Amino acid sequence: MRVAIIGGGISGISTAFLLENLKNELNLDMEITIIEKRLRWGGSIETSREDGFIVEAGPNGFLDSKPHTLELLSMAGLSNNLVKSNDLARKRYIMRNGILHRLPENPPMFFKTKLLSFSAKMRILSEYFIQKSVLEDESVADFARRRLGKEALEYLISPMVSGIFAGDPEKMSLRSCFPVIRDLEINYGGLFKGMIKKKGKKSGPSGPGGILTSYKNGLDNMITDLLESTSITKMLNTEVFSIDKKINRYILNTNKGIMEFDKIFINAPAYAVSQMLSVLDKDLSRDLNNITYPPVFVAGFIFKPEDLEDPLDGFGYLIPHSENKRILGALFDSSIFPDRTRDGYKIVRTIMGGDKNRWIIEKSDDELIRMAFDDIKETLKIKREPYKIKYFRWEKAIPQYYIGHHKIVEKVEEFYKKFDDIFIGGNILYGVGINDCTRTSFMNVDRFKNLLNK
Repeated sequence: MRVAIIGGGISGISTAFLLENLKNELNLDMEITIIEKRLRWGGSIETSREDGFIVEAGPNGFLDSKPHTLELLSMAGLSNNLVKSNDLARKRYIMRNGILHRLPENPPMFFKTKLLSFSAKMRILSEYFIQKSVLEDESVADFARRRLGKEALEYLISPMVSGIFAGDPEKMSLRSCFPVIRDLEINYGGLFKGMIKKKGKKSGPSGPGGILTSYKNGLDNMITDLLESTSITKMLNTEVFSIDKKINRYILNTNKGIMEFDKIFINAPAYAVSQMLSVLDKDLSRDLNNITYPPVFVAGFIFKPEDLEDPLDGFGYLIPHSENKRILGALFDSSIFPDRTRDGYKIVRTIMGGDKNRWIIEKSDDELIRMAFDDIKETLKIKREPYKIKYFRWEKAIPQYYIGHHKIVEKVEEFYKKFDDIFIGGNILYGVGINDCTRTSFMNVDRFKNLLNK
């Protein structure tokens, strides 16, 4: 049996590891090949190392409250390389009127915070009495306005959507982006009612918890170590243009020629999957192509200890759209993971762009760096220009789960009934984080295993 894994990010590599593990466990006659379009592995995970400083181009890590990434690394014998974030990472801030306010973590902090007005706090508390009204799907913004009020949307929910998806809450699907929150209304009648009834249960009812976790000397080392723990065939600089089926084999049309496989695991962006499946299912191909990816620009600013007055006491801050800043927020990387810097130097990583700020495409790298620096200069009391700058441009960054996204997921699941030897993973269906990607890889390998037993 010849198996192809298309895509060499965390999804593809975790699939490769799990498949080889299954092959050894069941003593399968299986040849596994992983194929990546680019000249490097990792996908959205990319790490810069220079002069003792570590700056991530994409995700900063993953939360340890979900099991799949931790289980994967444990299976690979790599758990000792995990790095927990500093306790300071608990402190997260939101900007209002140019001032950073700590995000409340408990009822006393909620009542004392100046992030929200008194009337907004009362409106949030009244959520307990809001009648249940469950739609098939609605925007995150509509849900927040309905249950929590306009101010909570502006200063709590909207920044959260920017921080996770770089998205617009008016377009994003509650059902697809935050299914746990939606389920609280469906199953318990509301957010507070759900939290009260679920109190003491292990999983948090309203959103992700846990400790942010990374990997020794940067996340790309996790990619390298996972891949090197396998003995599969590896192919870089290999682009798959389309997939066709002849009798019981899949034909891959690539820039390296025609390749034939029995099973296909696709872990690529939606627009690439769309192109690959255009021969097999034109309808699904069209829907996948409609999943949009906004641009994102990441700039890591490294400062000498004396050049930045702010102690960077926390995880970082997010900025509501109404503040009219050009960045979505800033992460205090040297506070979150102190091993990413040296000699007291401080690292601030800014995020720009997203669905509401597609104008960044028209700006040069230098212009965006200057804008980002100007936006943090006053907020963080920066005295001088940065010691070093590392920047990364993502023309297509994070898939946006718009209202109706669940219908695309349903079409993929219908597609499997016709082509049960194809498995679609990555971050285009069930979540965009590292944990979501590894969970989907486990799901796909489990489905593959179940098909073997039929």
